[in-house]
Amino acid sequence: MSQGIAWIVFPNLFGSIALIIALHVYAREVPLNYVLLAAFTAVQALTMGCVVTLFEAKVVLEAAVITGLVVASLFAYTLQNKHDFSVGYACMGSLLSVLLWAGIFQIFFMSPAVNFVINVFGAGLFCVLLVIDLDMIMYRFSPEDYICACVALYLDILNLFIRILQIVAEANK
Repeated sequence: MSQGIAWIVFPNLFGSIALIIALHVYAREVPLNYVLLAAFTAVQALTMGCVVTLFEAKVVLEAAVITGLVVASLFAYTLQNKHDFSVGYACMGSLLSVLLWAGIFQIFFMSPAVNFVINVFGAGLFCVLLVIDLDMIMYRFSPEDYICACVALYLDILNLFIRILQIVAEANK
């Protein structure tokens, strides 16, 4: 990552965390929740704008199309299926922890093969998380939880896009 992009991405990381906490605390405080959601979206857009500049335009477009197709397919699957996916929510924390520690490990012991495995695992994990969150929105969340639901879907799709982007970039080398 170039130094100029790092000066934008890393402060945005901390800003995103602060905004997620604020969104959780003030999720039902209108109009503050809309302001916080707009700020969170702007920070994420700036961050993603910086991240995608590190990749070729063809790779970004391919990853965006694949992500769109995957999200549409998972949404259709969740609508068609009547299973309760919320039971899988408990193990998602453990799997996200594995992904986090694998990413930290990858920082110190860089390996293209391990990076590819982490990205494939992450893409699968965020697909499952997207299905669970869609199920939670349809059957568990109340209408007043629209901010939390919006942030959950947004983060699932964004993380899925990042993983697919890295997989596509690796495949195009």
